[in-house]
Amino acid sequence: AESPYYPQVGGVAAQTNGALRANSVLRPAGALIQPNQSDMTVGVVASQTVYDFGQTASRLDAQRSDKIRVEKDAMTRRAEVVLGVERAYFNVLKRKRLVEIAEHTVRERDVLKQQVETLYRNQLKSKLDLGLVQVQLSDAEFLVIRARNDLAAAFADLNNAMGVEGPVTYTLEEIPVKVEPPRVLDDLMGEAMDRRPELLALKERIRTAEHRIRAANTLNYPVLQVVGGAGDTEHLSNRPNLQEGGWWGVGGVVSVPLFTGFLIQNQVAEATAQQRETQAVYRTVTQNVQLEVKDSFLDVVTLIQQIRVAEQQVSIAREALSLAGQRYKLGLSSIVEVTQSEVAVTSAETRLAETRYDAKIAEARLRYAIGGI
Repeated sequence: AESPYYPQVGGVAAQTNGALRANSVLRPAGALIQPNQSDMTVGVVASQTVYDFGQTASRLDAQRSDKIRVEKDAMTRRAEVVLGVERAYFNVLKRKRLVEIAEHTVRERDVLKQQVETLYRNQLKSKLDLGLVQVQLSDAEFLVIRARNDLAAAFADLNNAMGVEGPVTYTLEEIPVKVEPPRVLDDLMGEAMDRRPELLALKERIRTAEHRIRAANTLNYPVLQVVGGAGDTEHLSNRPNLQEGGWWGVGGVVSVPLFTGFLIQNQVAEATAQQRETQAVYRTVTQNVQLEVKDSFLDVVTLIQQIRVAEQQVSIAREALSLAGQRYKLGLSSIVEVTQSEVAVTSAETRLAETRYDAKIAEARLRYAIGGI
């Protein structure tokens, strides 16, 4: 786009034999009646645009805006990759925590099974109690198998998000699961409007269309150029009285478009249509970004509240399990109460782990929604 600001230099070389000349295309009939001869002409020609009513400047501005748009598009792709990796990373940590909970549940129920089995052998508890405990242990082992499978799938998703072919499982750095309350929604919304690379890229597309409209309109105006050339002509036929030797010349050219077959009008109309289309896309993307920020904000706020409730549920469930175990040892309750309490503890701990890591994922989504990486 900057090339019209600099001189355009080229070389020319022409050899003619017979009745043709280097300029015979301008007078072909006259060339046929001249004697046969051989000519060699070489030279250099140059041209420089002096003034084009801003046509070159508008095209250059359009190219610069388009370059910035490409950079913003690359930032968008990068932000999407980062979000995908963060989501997969936290999902692996969540699945790992669920495996730990399931394995801990198996160990606790195995201890309870051994205790009930001892009591059954001493005829202090019925076979029904032992059977119920064995069923609960089998359920816990089933949960371990499923949790480990989910963990392997989560690792595969993480490798895919990172674009690597690594081992099936590996050790990840533990990240604190505490989630801070988000800022005011209006502040987050304003930050998203200023930082989201998709919106910035669309703004540059609008500017590019504006520059192209301006460049297309300038095609209606004249273009002033300075041209010049120098070279040498030699007659190889050695005929007398033929002028040869060096030559040079300079001049000015003014190009004025009189009729272009409606080319300029159509170029202006095309650039205008592209601008309107981009403006419509910008409004749509703006609404989508605002909705994304609101949804992410509400998810973070809701999950923070759910974490508090889940922590209370875990505390209550553990206390209930302790009481149920003591009542069972004293013969004041059945094994059903103990197993139900264990199920409640497992469910509460699972819900708490899922809520905590879902909150971290929501926090990452909110950070992406406002244009942060």
